Parts: sequence; C-alpha cells; structure tokens
Amino acid sequence: MYLYLLVSQFPQQSTAFPRVVFSPSRTLCLFLSGFQGPIENDVVIHVALVAESQRLQVFLNTYGIQTQTPQQVEPIQIWPQKELVKAYRFLAINNKLGLSGRPERPVGCIGTCKIYRILGKTVVCYPIVFDLSDFYLSQDVMLLIDDIKNALQFIKQCWKMQGRPLFLVLIREDNIKGSRFNPVLDMLASFKKGNIGGVKVHVDRLQTLISGAVVEQLDFLRVNEAEIPEFKSFEELELPKHSKVKRQMSTPNASDLEQQPEIDVPEWQNKPTSEVLKKFYECDCLASQAQLASILLSKEGPDLFTKDENLRDELERIYRRAGSRKLWMAVRYTAAIIKKVASSIAPHITTTLVHGKQVTLGLFGHEEEVISNPLSPGVIKGIIYSRCCPPGGEREAVLQQELVIHIGWIISNNPELFSGMLKIRIGWIVQAMKHELEIRAGDMPPQDIYQMSPSDVKQLLLDVLQPQHTGRCWLHRRQIDGSLNRTPLGFYDRVWQILERTPNGILVAGLHLPQQPTLSDMTMYEMNFSLLVEDTLKNIVLPEYRQIIVELLMVVSIVLERNPELEFQEEVDLDSLVKDAFSDFQKDSNRLDAKEKQADMEAFYNTPAVGKRGTSSYLTKAVMIQLLQGDVKPSKDDPCSVS
Repeated sequence: MYLYLLVSQFPQQSTAFPRVVFSPSRTLCLFLSGFQGPIENDVVIHVALVAESQRLQVFLNTYGIQTQTPQQVEPIQIWPQKELVKAYRFLAINNKLGLSGRPERPVGCIGTCKIYRILGKTVVCYPIVFDLSDFYLSQDVMLLIDDIKNALQFIKQCWKMQGRPLFLVLIREDNIKGSRFNPVLDMLASFKKGNIGGVKVHVDRLQTLISGAVVEQLDFLRVNEAEIPEFKSFEELELPKHSKVKRQMSTPNASDLEQQPEIDVPEWQNKPTSEVLKKFYECDCLASQAQLASILLSKEGPDLFTKDENLRDELERIYRRAGSRKLWMAVRYTAAIIKKVASSIAPHITTTLVHGKQVTLGLFGHEEEVISNPLSPGVIKGIIYSRCCPPGGEREAVLQQELVIHIGWIISNNPELFSGMLKIRIGWIVQAMKHELEIRAGDMPPQDIYQMSPSDVKQLLLDVLQPQHTGRCWLHRRQIDGSLNRTPLGFYDRVWQILERTPNGILVAGLHLPQQPTLSDMTMYEMNFSLLVEDTLKNIVLPEYRQIIVELLMVVSIVLERNPELEFQEEVDLDSLVKDAFSDFQKDSNRLDAKEKQADMEAFYNTPAVGKRGTSSYLTKAVMIQLLQGDVKPSKDDPCSVS
C-alpha cells in the first residue's frame, strides 16, 4: 500500500514513471525499473553578439558573422556587470536593523543572463569574462574562449528559471588581431551553427531575444533616489575614421624587445622625481614605463599628475596598452603595482577547499599563509600583497592569482591530478613550473615564466601536474614531485605507524613530531594528523631533498612492518639517516673528494629509488643500523630463546 501511494502521487503524463497495473508481486520491481533518474537540463541559451565598434561589425560581416553595436540596440542599454553591482548595493538596506545592503561582490553569469528594469531603463549586462577592468586573463583570447565555454556549460547545468537565459558576447577589436583571429572566428562560427561545446545556443538580434528572457525589476532603487549613483553603459568604441581593422598573420617581433625593460631600477630609485618624470615621458617601452611609474608611485603617491592624468590613471593606461599588445611581463608588473585582484579568486579557493585541500600563498622558500577556510576577496588581497611582493618581484603576486584560478578550474574537472597533494602550495608550484622550463631548455637559457601568456601558463601547469613516472631522469622527477608536495598512497598512515614505534618521535629540518600527545590526541585517519605531518616537513627548502625524506619515511615504515621485534630507542633524526645513506653512496661511487660533494649529492638525487644501489637500498641500510644499535624487543615465540 505504501508503494502504491508513493507512485500514485506522480502525474500520469510523467515520462519518469510508466503506467503500471499494481500487484503485490510486481509493484516493487516495476517501480524500480521505471525510474530513470534525473533528466538532463536541455536548455537552449539565447546569444546576442555585440561588436564594440561599427568598423569591427563591418569587418566581421565579410566573414558572415552578423553583430550589433551598442548604438544599434538602443533604447536597451548594455552595462558592465560592475554597474549592476553598484545598483545591488541598495538591496535590503535597513538602518534600523543595521543591514548595510549587498556586499560589493561580482554578479555571476547566471545573474547577467537576465534583463533588468532599472529606473525606467531596460538593461542587459555582459558577463565578467569580458570585463577588461577585472583582471588581465580575459585579454588572453585562448583563455577567454575557454571561459566562455565554461560559462555556457555552467548556465546549461544551473539554469532553473522559466525564461531563456540571455548570454551577451562582447567582441573587441583586440580579439581578432594576429594569430588570435582564427580561434575567435571558429568560436563565432560555432555560435552560428547553434552548438558550442555541446551546449545548444540560438543567436539573434538582442531586440528579438528580449521577449523570451527573464525580467528582473530592481524596485528597491526607488527607496532613496538622492543616494542613487549614476550608471555608465557600455558605449561604442570611438576610433579614427581613416584607420582600418587588419587581420595580421602573426604577432610582430618587436613585442619581444618591448618585453625587456631598459632601465636599472635601483639606479633610478635614487634620482630626483623630475628626472624620473622626464625619462617616463621620453620612454617608449611599456615595461620600462611601468617600472618608472612604480618608482614615482613610491616617491610621490598615486595622485601625482603626469601631463593630463594622475599617476593612477597613467598606470591603468599602461596596463590596458600592454594587455592589448600582449606584453605579458609589463601586464603582470603593472597589475601588481596597482594591486589588481581577480574577482573570481575567492570562489576558486573555496572550490579547492571543498576538494579537501588547503591552499598556501607565499613565496617559495619564505613564510607562507595557510588558507583552510573560505575568505572574502579583500582578505585574500591582503594576504597576496603581503606575502607575494618582494622588492623587484611584484609580478609573483598576480602570477599566483592566475595559478589559483587555473587550479580551481582543473581540480573541478580533473581532481586526480592533485592526488597525494594535501596542501596546494602556490609558491612551490611556481617553483615546479620553473624547474619544468629549465628541463625543457636544456643547456639554453630557460623561458621566463612571467613573459608567457596566461593560456601558456595554464598549459605548463597542466604538464607539471601530470604524473612524472616516465620520460624524466630521477633528479627532475624528484624536483617536480617535491615542489608539488606530492606523497605516495597511504603516506600519512605509514607515518602514524612509525610514530607508534618511536617513543621519542621524529625530527626533520629542526622540527620535532612527538609520539605523545600526538597518538593520544589524534587518530590515524583524521585530517589534523596529516596536516601535522605536513607542518613537520614545511621547513625543508630543497624540493628534491623533501622527496628523499618522503621516500625515507616509506622505507622506515616498511622496515618496521617487516621486523615487528624492532623499535627505535632514540628519536628518529631523518636528516642524519639521509646523511648516513649518502655517505655510503659516496663510498660506493669512489667519490671522496670534498670538492665534488655537491655534485655527488645531485648524483644521489638522480639515482633510481629501487634496484641495485638505488637510494632505497642505502636508506634501508642506514635505518637498519640505527635500529640494531638499540635493544631488540623479545616476543613469546622468539626462536633464539631457551626455555
């Protein structure tokens, strides 16, 4: 009777449950076999293509791509999403209740898929991926295309409203220059065909698409009209009439020279402001302009006027021009000077935390900030610019933001690439990527990671995260895995088992992991113990040495597992064990000259872990010698005892 009542609640036209004749013997079987699970959201996304200028519209029309300009969609206004954020600040303000309104956080792609009625105006907003003022990643066309596809997939999965989602695609002239033209043209062709990345889309004029869209009335803006700010809509780009849109087949070689600054920063820091300003006006290199602007900023502050603009506006101008010309070193340097923060960094950190990882921000070899709980963008900005901005190395602050965003995306789609990594140490991952560039370069100077495009940085990250089992020497494998803080399966459980047989604990790199109260306060499988082990290893500064220590702990665990009658009498000094193992390695290699000591250590790191004269054999020997120096714990069935 219960099953009959349960199924009868569903409407007869439902396709998820067939109409059946109930009988006691068949009810359960038919009920279960008829269940088909959730139906995939088959939403069709309406797309409006908007060109930022009339000449771009004419140019795209020659390739069969029909677009509209902001003027042609009037009286509908096109806003950046940040203007919508300004409007939403007035939502739920109540002084009596102490409610200050909606925080100034970006509006996501679901929010920008609606039509808004604001103060008598009809408004549509383009998604944040097209907003150049947000972060420079959108200036990399390959990343922009990926972001558009990801946004469409997200909308397809999450759209639950009655109307159709309206996705505004903003096409800029900068998107079609040089080698960027073909990828953009392919994407626009996919829109025209009605399918992009497996998502169904329908392209039409904005005025036509509005009739099927969701309309949101922002009535709360009328509460206090005196405080309502002025809103700025996106306007058609004004360009010289004699200029033309040209499709260049390749990026000019001059950009390679423009990447290299031509000034010596320490020298110019000691010169008077007037001389620095003069050089700033005369300089044509954007990278040098950025460095000179940084010097002026530290000397005079952001309100210093240079010709017609203050220094803050000049830096924004350099940032935009460098982004347009794809001078990524200058882009990153300027973005760091004006303390740019990606609006999506907080959600990506949260995504990483949800997958059971911690995130650390900070420079390799320096103190790091551990993030174990979701934080606001403002707090994250403070951490980044306090931990990742050494003098002369400001670009690291924005590069680490790039990596946080890439990692958030990768861990959502390919979480297996982060197996064995409990902490995502961003500074150490940068070091792993630099190791990879050195490996690829061989005897040549390695590529500068700060000159690489964001899409190339993302691909390099993906290459580094791939398992290092084949194709590399053991030194390079240990350098990469050590930089990633990657550990073998069951590593933390084995450290617990070691701790059970070491009354005086484990010592490494000056940090002590005690047996008690660790074993009494924690359990083997809890996250806090794994994090405690990671904290014990954090003082190790050489990635390949860290990986040797991880291998040593695995060896110690196996030795103790196979010899239950043995246990350590003194504290286990891992550094001392590695030193003893290396000493044996030197003897076997007949390299006793002190001058070759560093080379010998590198040879040790480059030795396979297993096999004849592998590192494991030397580490095992060192462990056994220390174990046998203590007392042997007798057992009831000891074959050597005489009754």
